[in-house]
Amino acid sequence: MVQIIFWALLAYIAYRFLFGFVLPVSKATREVRRQFKAAQEEMENRARQQQGYSTGDAEEGESRRQPGPAQKEVRKEYIDFEEISE
Repeated sequence: MVQIIFWALLAYIAYRFLFGFVLPVSKATREVRRQFKAAQEEMENRARQQQGYSTGDAEEGESRRQPGPAQKEVRKEYIDFEEISE
């Protein structure tokens, strides 16, 4: 009887460890690796695009690179901050 309780308790602990710790950690690790790989590919694509813009016949001192959608100049207005004390 004690052996049955021991094996049942051991099986329960193993089940909790497997489904409560091992599987969630492995899923999170897989997801993080996927995100890092996607970010790395995106950065490589951007680097290739920038190299494509910079290679070409440009006059000395000038660049033929055209601003893309992510490189458009954005004009922002800044408001001066003044501290008001009572």
